[in-house]
Amino acid sequence: MKRALKWILSLIVSGVLIFWGFAVYMFESQGTDVAYQTSDGKWADNEVLFKGRNFDGIVFSYELYKIVCDAPNVKLERITKKPNILTVSWWFDDFDSPKWKVTMANRHPNLEGESYFRPKDKAHCFNQAVSKENMEKVKKRAAEYINGL
Repeated sequence: MKRALKWILSLIVSGVLIFWGFAVYMFESQGTDVAYQTSDGKWADNEVLFKGRNFDGIVFSYELYKIVCDAPNVKLERITKKPNILTVSWWFDDFDSPKWKVTMANRHPNLEGESYFRPKDKAHCFNQAVSKENMEKVKKRAAEYINGL
């Protein structure tokens, strides 16, 4: 009876450790998901690294917002603090990465309680069609922004 109980207990412990390891690999091994906003508080977005939504995509979206919404003077701000050493994703973060070089700011009051993604309201400027010329301009500006960090 004691032997069977030890086997069951060791199987449970092993299962929990394997599940935890898999969860860390899937969701934390990419690093910390960082959220960003514009200084005007009308646009915000965040990374979802395990889905491939990374800093390059955020900068592209930010540059697109600047062109489409005619907001050339807004700044990109990071609203996610660096995680502490006890957070598992901290082990996988590269703090020399350009995403951590974006200036840290408090969340803009316009964004309190709002989702990070562009508004679903069709009247919002960001939901308008974009010409090929503007898309090429956005690609160029996004590359320049990242290289400038």
